[in-house]
Amino acid sequence: TDTDSVTIQVNVPTGSSQNQSICSGQSYVFNGSTLTNAGVYYDTLVNEAGCDSVITLTLTVLQNDNTFFSASICSGETYQFSGTELATAGTYSDTVTNTAGCYAITTLTLAVNQPTGSSLNASICPGQTYPFNGNTLIAPGVYYDTLTNAAGCDSIVTLNLTVTPVTN
Repeated sequence: TDTDSVTIQVNVPTGSSQNQSICSGQSYVFNGSTLTNAGVYYDTLVNEAGCDSVITLTLTVLQNDNTFFSASICSGETYQFSGTELATAGTYSDTVTNTAGCYAITTLTLAVNQPTGSSLNASICPGQTYPFNGNTLIAPGVYYDTLTNAAGCDSIVTLNLTVTPVTN
């Protein structure tokens, strides 16, 4: 008897998976598309056996770290920020790479407060005293007291003390 035999080869589709991460604001090119959003994406190719080969991409978008803070100094002082001494009011930023490889942006809003001052005129008679800055004054002159104003800066009080002679 004659027996014919036929060999049938079954080709199997293949597949692969890959995980990728990008930082917020970056993009990733996959299957001819520029991706910016996290998600699962697919691309179908033909393998060596002529069957489908599905590539699965899981794309993760990592966030940048943004930190905002405010500080204030008094006029004539400086503020240390990112290796720089600042003396002018304004908004300053420093960008470094965080542990995920994305940007860590620190933004500083710096205010420069002004010192204040006031003058006070007082007069006493000979033999009288005048209390000022924890002292008891008896002589005419210009005296100073340095306080702290509401902004945390110097507030200099100037006292002009006169001794009025007694007239008959």
